[in-house]
Amino acid sequence: MGWSTANGESSGHSIGMAFGVLILIIILTLAAYFWSCSVQESSTQTTTNQGNSIADRHSTVIELGLDEATLASYPKLLYSKAKLVHKGNDLQPPCCPICLGDYKDSDMLRLLPDCGHVFHLNCVDCWLRLHPTCPICRKLPMPTSLSTPIVEVATLGASR
Repeated sequence: MGWSTANGESSGHSIGMAFGVLILIIILTLAAYFWSCSVQESSTQTTTNQGNSIADRHSTVIELGLDEATLASYPKLLYSKAKLVHKGNDLQPPCCPICLGDYKDSDMLRLLPDCGHVFHLNCVDCWLRLHPTCPICRKLPMPTSLSTPIVEVATLGASR
């Protein structure tokens, strides 16, 4: 006769069930480990700084943003002056596409040279420190040698 518990179940059955669950957990853990290793190896990429991401087998992709000198080279303009030059025709939406806050006449904006999109200065500077591309069109803005005066910036934006 076999051992039995108070409920009348055989203890051998309980031990076998516990052992089976333990084996199942071990198999699932090993499968998850080997699957994650194979996914990690197949998704590794290595690019140079020109590609704006760096990765190897043991790291994640890191997108490199722009430096302070490059940011400072992009033109700044006051919304009230840009609005006067454009007379509301082609300035951009009346709000910043990053924070969705409406532009005020006293807001300082940054114009991205290649695409002509404008944003609140602080919003786009934070973005560009982390990401090297325009938040709207994803173009890589080309740095300018000097900040452009407001009249030239407004003329550039109107021709786009």
